[in-house]
Amino acid sequence: MRPIAIAFLVVCFVGAASADSSKLPTTPNDDAWSRLPPKVKKNPALPGWARMLAGPLPKTTAKMLELDYLQRAENPLGAALAAKIRWVTADAVKSPVGVATANLDLARAGVIPANGRFKLPATLPQDEAAALAFARKLTKAGYTITDDEFAEVLRHYGPEKTTAIVHTVAYANFHNRIVLGLGVPADDPPLPPLAVAFEPDGSAAAPVRPSWDELKHAAGDGLSVRVEWTKGFDDLARTLADQKARKLRIPLPEPARFEGLAPREKEQAGKILWNTVSSGYQPVMTRAWFACLSAYYEEAKVDRVFTNSMFWVVTRTNDCFY
Repeated sequence: MRPIAIAFLVVCFVGAASADSSKLPTTPNDDAWSRLPPKVKKNPALPGWARMLAGPLPKTTAKMLELDYLQRAENPLGAALAAKIRWVTADAVKSPVGVATANLDLARAGVIPANGRFKLPATLPQDEAAALAFARKLTKAGYTITDDEFAEVLRHYGPEKTTAIVHTVAYANFHNRIVLGLGVPADDPPLPPLAVAFEPDGSAAAPVRPSWDELKHAAGDGLSVRVEWTKGFDDLARTLADQKARKLRIPLPEPARFEGLAPREKEQAGKILWNTVSSGYQPVMTRAWFACLSAYYEEAKVDRVFTNSMFWVVTRTNDCFY
């Protein structure tokens, strides 16, 4: 999800930022709502990130708000554990917005007093300790997670909730990198998740973007890459073969779990293993993410070479075989 977060920032700046601006302008609340038509006409306060993205990416912003509500209010892990995982992730990447939002949700769940600040206790139940350590390590250096560490999480939570933990960490990383990249200030006070559903095709049109052919001529200093990135194809092929030979850390879902999926979801689940696991164990979380991603691709009209190149840079930086 990290490369998508970075691509969000690039496309937003291309579509809406002024030449002398260090970040995107923030749309007033009512104006932002006019671009995000809800099914029920209410205009509660929108978080700063949504008011910032409503201009360049209105449909994507609507789906992000729905995804935010799912993750924060209907997370299958329960409100308390989900908020603790999001707090750990935000703390790991030093995101004030993420920390403040997680604190609010922890207060709403009764874990800390109203307006309180969460601190990790010196001792935790074994299951929580395993989940939170996993969340922090997945955020900071996911490639270092061992089979034994994953097995401990799986032993405590089972495949459904373990998949939900991974999705929660992934969402928190995605969201925190959006707000960090855009320089979004923390809302004062932090806002609860919005229980709002949007008209599928009712959002305002995204602004016209320059053609990618024009952007190809932009001047720059070039990429600074690590020396080991230049290793030959044989090394890459050998590493990929080693990864393919690895034993799965989580059992694959039973075929019956896919019977209720839409044809497109079932097709994706049959082709890609991470889709198989995600759609089998957490179809609602997976569906909400893909709805957000599809809206982004529709509005951003990104160049596939650009996005695939970015995907390579980010996954290589994270030492992710994928």
